[in-house]
Amino acid sequence: MTILPLQINGILKQYSKLASTNQSPLEESLSEVGEVEDIVNISTEAKRRQVHEQTKIEVMRKVKESG
Repeated sequence: MTILPLQINGILKQYSKLASTNQSPLEESLSEVGEVEDIVNISTEAKRRQVHEQTKIEVMRKVKESG
């Protein structure tokens, strides 16, 4: 992978700008965008496995509590 001088200059400019404002990149991106939610689609099989795993964990927890 080649990194061009133009890319390095862009990164240095951005770093200098952020360093002079004393604001982290995360704070800047959150203030511009606001809250963002991730949307995840899983397959039917994955959902079935997830429900099975959650059920197994819940049953084990109840067995431990009552035992």
